[in-house]
Amino acid sequence: MDVGVVLNLTDRTPSIVECAPPLEERRFESVWLGEHTHLPVDSVFRYSTGKYATGKKARDGYVPDFYKRMPDPYVSLAAVASITTGLRLGTCIALPAEHNPIELAKRIATLDTLSGGRFAFGIGYGWNPLEMRNNGFEYADRRAVMREKIAAMKALWTQETAGYDGKHVRFTESWSYPKPVTKPHPPILLGAAPVRATFEDVVAFADGWIPVRAFVGDRLTEHVAELRRTAVEAGRDPDTIQISLVDSEGAMGGKKSRDEFTARLPGKETLQRYAEAGVGRVILGAPTTDLDFYRWSLDRLAALRDSLA
Repeated sequence: MDVGVVLNLTDRTPSIVECAPPLEERRFESVWLGEHTHLPVDSVFRYSTGKYATGKKARDGYVPDFYKRMPDPYVSLAAVASITTGLRLGTCIALPAEHNPIELAKRIATLDTLSGGRFAFGIGYGWNPLEMRNNGFEYADRRAVMREKIAAMKALWTQETAGYDGKHVRFTESWSYPKPVTKPHPPILLGAAPVRATFEDVVAFADGWIPVRAFVGDRLTEHVAELRRTAVEAGRDPDTIQISLVDSEGAMGGKKSRDEFTARLPGKETLQRYAEAGVGRVILGAPTTDLDFYRWSLDRLAALRDSLA
């Protein structure tokens, strides 16, 4: 099982240029960065059951501070590509519905080309209605918008010329180069709740699913089995669907003591259960408040990974 690391970076943390080399030095398979184009000040943190889920609105938004300060993941991963050689680069989670698909297709193809085919496109529908409205669509349409934009991007990546005429995306027949190095395109991994609609979308247009450990609870095996059944019903080989599980609890909530960080990590037995459930990659979290604690935490994660050998 591969082991990657997701980082919550901001303008107040060490930069990705500082954080990426220690990952490659410790032989982690991949680095993953999230995305929000912006944070509307009246946002409400909808998906958390913790202290942020107040249901209230205020100028401060009731969201973790890092949501206000996230760097662009594609620019950041391009920087990683320039200073590493084998580390895979991923988004966890990007929000393609909030972008012009023509521009995003070119950006991703360029990143995949410059990195030698190391990019993985982890995507989600999003959770913030105001963020979506500011980017031109409503929350109720988020799944439909993303489906069309992914279909349009695939066409631009795989066809010499492509056009699209949908409800949410329209453009005339066009050239778009470069094409991605990865054929037919970088892997598309859908990160969303374990519900029937998500599984149908994974089967229909994605190469894998990225569940979050906190949201699947103890039902991971059950959900993976449901995803595989959905694939079989649609005539797709379930073995073509990658499972990359995010278990980043150890890094959530800012700087912790070393004991608290260690206590929140999944154990060897837990990782073995993930593998038995069909997980091919686990994405762990490392705190990025300062470089010394970050490097120390990576050593703990590397030791955990090596215990599986």
